[in-house]
Amino acid sequence: MPKPQDMATLPQRFLDSWPLEAWYGRMTLVAVSGGADSMALLRLMADSIDQNGRDRMCVVHVNHGLRGQFSDEDEQFVIESAESMGLGVRTCSLAADTLSSGQARDGLEAAARTARYAFFEEVAREVEARYLVTAHHQDDQIETVLHRILRGTGIAGLQGIAKARQWLPGVGLVRPLLPFTRHEILDYLNAVGQPWREDATNAGTEFTRNKIRNSLLPKLREAFGDHVDQSIVRLSTQAADCQTVIDDLVDELYDEVVIASDAVSVRVAVGKLKEVRPYLVCELFVRIWREQNWPRQELSQLHWQKLSELALGQIDTAAVVLPGAIRAACEADVLILKR
Repeated sequence: MPKPQDMATLPQRFLDSWPLEAWYGRMTLVAVSGGADSMALLRLMADSIDQNGRDRMCVVHVNHGLRGQFSDEDEQFVIESAESMGLGVRTCSLAADTLSSGQARDGLEAAARTARYAFFEEVAREVEARYLVTAHHQDDQIETVLHRILRGTGIAGLQGIAKARQWLPGVGLVRPLLPFTRHEILDYLNAVGQPWREDATNAGTEFTRNKIRNSLLPKLREAFGDHVDQSIVRLSTQAADCQTVIDDLVDELYDEVVIASDAVSVRVAVGKLKEVRPYLVCELFVRIWREQNWPRQELSQLHWQKLSELALGQIDTAAVVLPGAIRAACEADVLILKR
C-alpha cells in the first residue's frame, strides 16, 4: 500500500500510464458508475485538462435498475458530479426486468454488461468518439485471471484485461488505471476529498467475480501472503509476451492453410496441419473465429481442443457442431467450417 505522501504523485503516474497528448482534444467517453474506481478515473482525467479539453469529454452512465432507489441515486450522483466538473453527461435507464428475467446471477451480470456497452456504442457513434475509457484496475486484472483459470483457459486468457484495444472501427477502449491497485485508488480519493457511491452487492458472493474477490483471494493471501497478487500480475504479463510470439506463428499458419472464406464459411487445408503442434492449431481456430466475427463466449478450451482433434484426425467422427450453430466437417484434406 502506498504511503500518504505518494498520493501527490499518483496523478503524474496516471499521465505516465496514459500521456495527455494521446487523448487531449479527442472525443473521449468516460464510463462512470459512481463507484470509487470510476470516480477516481473521472477526477484524474478532469483535473488533467482545461476547459477546452473538457468540451471533448463526455461521461456515460447506465442505470441498470437492479438496485431500485439506490440505482437511481447512483445515476443522480454521476450527473451532478459530471456537471460540477464542467463535463457533459449521457445516461440510460433500463427496466430491471429486461435484464433479470430468467437469468442466472452470472448471466445477469453478462446481460448488464451487454446492455451497458450497447449504450456506450450508441453514444460513441453519435458523438464520433475516439476513445471509451473504463476504470478497470490491477485488482480487476487479478480477479479476471483467476476467473479464467477456474473456467479453463489457454495462454491468451491468462493475459487478463488488455490495457488498450480497438473496440469499434476508429474507437479505442482504454483502461489507464490497470497499473494501480484498489488501495491506491481509495487512498487517492480520500486525499483529494472526492466522494463516491458504494454498491452493497459488491460485498456479497452471488456472482462468481464476487466469490473470487471476497472469498477466494482473501484465503489465498492468508495462506500464501500478499505477494499472491503480484505473482498473478506477473503471470498475466508473461502470458501476454508468450501470446505475442504465438500470434506471429498463427499469422503465418493462417495465410498458409486458410484456402477460402466468405461471410458464412471457411475452408482449411488440414493436410498442412499434420506437423503443427495441437496448441497452435487451437489458436488458428480462435483466429478464424475472430476474423469471421463468430461468437466465442460459449466456447471453452475443450471446444477448441475438440476442433483441433477433428482437424488432425484424432477423433472418430467426421463432423461436430459447436456453440453458435457452427458446423465443422472434414472432407478429404479440407475442413469446412460453416455457420
